[in-house]
Amino acid sequence: MDTMEKQVVELENNCTCTNEDGSYSADCFGCYDDAKNNLKYLLKGWADANNFDADKQVVRIHGRAMTWLRSEGYAVVEFDSILDALTLNGDFRLTFTLEGSALSVRRGSHDEPTGAYFTLSVMERPEE
Repeated sequence: MDTMEKQVVELENNCTCTNEDGSYSADCFGCYDDAKNNLKYLLKGWADANNFDADKQVVRIHGRAMTWLRSEGYAVVEFDSILDALTLNGDFRLTFTLEGSALSVRRGSHDEPTGAYFTLSVMERPEE
């Protein structure tokens, strides 16, 4: 029986770093910038699992239940723009889940209290 490895990276852009006594700390561990480094490894694993070739391919992000309107749609982005395409101008939490070669993202925010959901796939670069 094959087992599928599951990797999860969570990014939250409004984290507050505190010491054990509750006082504020200038040093943060596990906050947004640190989590972005973990995300780089997860995205590299996804790209490798899908034989991604940045010269020939781009990423299609399909989203559903986005914003307070619960909209659905998609965007086609370069690999290096994945995070930028999923962020909001406000407080949010992104949970990236990689299972085998499948990558999904859940975004929670004030306008998406039950979450917006995204699936990422590789597609051939459109002709220019």
